[in-house]
Amino acid sequence: MPGGKNKTARKPKQRLKGHEPSLFLLGAAIVTMIVFGFIVKLLLFPTLDNRSTTRTNETSARADEPLEGLVQLVASEFRCACGGCGELPLIDCDCDMPRGAIEEKNYIRERLSEGLPPQKVIEMVDELYGHRDKG
Repeated sequence: MPGGKNKTARKPKQRLKGHEPSLFLLGAAIVTMIVFGFIVKLLLFPTLDNRSTTRTNETSARADEPLEGLVQLVASEFRCACGGCGELPLIDCDCDMPRGAIEEKNYIRERLSEGLPPQKVIEMVDELYGHRDKG
């Protein structure tokens, strides 16, 4: 060789086992970032599509109509038990006193949504709150 220097061929650097980039890890990181992005979108912007939200609210309101009708049916059997509103008919009262109309109607709604029949709920309300309308 000219110049007297002996150039040797370079050997490729050897990587240590286990330190090679893994396509699996790269893919998992990308999928994790995408899923995280969707979660953030749902948490920060839950109602971007107002059309589908409106349809959902309309559907749930229609689904609650039979339940609310049953709540009114049961409430029509009682007078408000709070003692502060002059014992108005429960169906007409909306006082938020302790043991008042809102509390009673919520109790009725919860029992009916558990699947209990109206007659059983009437008995339970009578035991818990009393003030059953004798008329």
